[in-house]
Amino acid sequence: MAGVLGQTVAAPSVYTPAILERIERVLPRGHVGFGWDVWHCYELSWCVKGAVESWVGVLGIPADSPATVESKSLKLYLNSLNHHDFESVPHAVSVITEDVSQCVGATVVLDLLPVTDVSGITTELAGVNIPACPLGVEVGIIAPEHLSISPRKGKVVSEQLISHSLRSLCPVTSQPDWGSLLIEYTGQQIDHDSVARYLSGYREHQGFHEQCLEQIFTDLMALPIDKLVVAAFYQRRGGIDITPWRSSEPLPMSPQRLGRQ
Repeated sequence: MAGVLGQTVAAPSVYTPAILERIERVLPRGHVGFGWDVWHCYELSWCVKGAVESWVGVLGIPADSPATVESKSLKLYLNSLNHHDFESVPHAVSVITEDVSQCVGATVVLDLLPVTDVSGITTELAGVNIPACPLGVEVGIIAPEHLSISPRKGKVVSEQLISHSLRSLCPVTSQPDWGSLLIEYTGQQIDHDSVARYLSGYREHQGFHEQCLEQIFTDLMALPIDKLVVAAFYQRRGGIDITPWRSSEPLPMSPQRLGRQ
């Protein structure tokens, strides 16, 4: 993949929307559900009538967009705004949403938070902890057949499963990406050990955050589940963290982030 990712690129000193790079969603995607890719942008600053403004941005890209944006290019784009003078904060938001929407082929949402208010959207996951699989379990091969229903078949439950050991690799740089996974479902009870074995397959798997999350969602939906929400809270890189959400039902965009992000 040609582009800024994996390359040494100087940050633009003037507003440069052309630096945004489009990444097509992987096709065929099947039914990947509803949802959002929520990007928390911490390096967000521009000028309004000569006065410097600094914010934390919560950028929402709809899951059904034909493309997403490459994260390093978004970082460089946002930093190209640092010396740009806007008429107002709403004007800045309008320009950013228009540029990113054009890149991804869908309407995105951008909410701003004062830099002192991030604690208001910071939470921690609650649920049944799925520990990492012990050493010796094969990694790097995603095996949906590992997923299974609890031996107590027929028991319908509503529960939240969490794992803080989600690991995958960037498909361009091969650098590890770490995150916390939330699985919230209603249906026949999933065998928790089978989830641990399944997730181990991602530890050496090369895939973008959204691709990994959609694969997890699709494989879980193959089980006898009535409702499912899956979210992956990936840790910050380059001033941005990404939390993709997928759901079997329409889902409002959530600004939620974790402390480790």
